[in-house]
Amino acid sequence: MAFYLLIAALSFLMLYFAVKKYTLKIDEKTLLEPIKTDIYPKFCDYIDEKIRELKYKVQNNELELLDMDKKDNFLEHLGDLSRELTFIQTMNLSKKNDELWQNELFNFLKKLEQIIKDFLKDSQMLNDQLRIDLMQSFKTLKGED
Repeated sequence: MAFYLLIAALSFLMLYFAVKKYTLKIDEKTLLEPIKTDIYPKFCDYIDEKIRELKYKVQNNELELLDMDKKDNFLEHLGDLSRELTFIQTMNLSKKNDELWQNELFNFLKKLEQIIKDFLKDSQMLNDQLRIDLMQSFKTLKGED
């Protein structure tokens, strides 16, 4: 009888510590999620700042267009992208799914790169610099630097 009592007590302790370990992991994940999800809206703000910077540089002729007649068209595309980014930010604000945010932003940034490629001279260099700036900003927001 004592043997069964000992086995039951050991089983209880094993189960207790397994559940405790599991709940600690859940609590840790819950604590980290608000930090992670707070990154994406701030990152969207930074992307929007870069779009405004592009607009400003084109309006002040600091960046050269492939076709100067399409300046208004390019500025309109940038405005559309800015509105789309605001939409993405608003629709995903309450969502805590990293993968959803990353997919939305990846597709958005592909569009931005394509528009830069379609309208601006030295687009490869501009896109490379934009990628580096965005990567650095994202790392800073995550607290890696």
